Order: sequence, then structure tokens, then C-alpha cells
Amino acid sequence: MQFVVSLKRSIALTPCVLIAMTLAAAKPETASAQEGAIVGGAIGLGIGAAVTRGSAAGVIGGALIGGVVGNEIQQDQRRKQRANNNRRNTR
Repeated sequence: MQFVVSLKRSIALTPCVLIAMTLAAAKPETASAQEGAIVGGAIGLGIGAAVTRGSAAGVIGGALIGGVVGNEIQQDQRRKQRANNNRRNTR
């Protein structure tokens, strides 16, 4: 399987990558699950478009899967942060 990104495709993916990077770096504090879903969706959208060569099903599927993964990652990070704060407060 050869993975080649054409100039048109890279131009189309650039805004998705920039949005994802901006949202990820916008707040230094822990992001909410909704922000994780947005970032994951943007990244999944770009990957889905690149892998399926821009088919609608691939773009939508990539965005959905990326959104779910981003949401779960943020929820797990929040759980870990709460657990660490609880351990610090009990000492």
C-alpha cells in the first residue's frame, strides 16, 4: 500500500491540521471532553480524507471515530487528574 498525498489533498488537509493544533494548544489547563472530541474529530477527518482519498464515507467515519477517541482520552485524563488531586489532599 502506497501512501501518497497530492498537492490538492495536502492543501485541503492543512486547515484541519491547523484547527486541531490550535484547539489543542489554546488552553494550558486541562481541556474538557468536548474539546477533546473536537480535536479528535478534526484529526480523524483529516486522516479519513487522506486514507480514503476524500470519499464522503471515509471523511465522516474518520471524524466520528476521531471524535469518540478524543472524548475518551480527555475523560481518562480528567479521571487521573482527579485521582491525583484526591491523593494530595488526603496527606
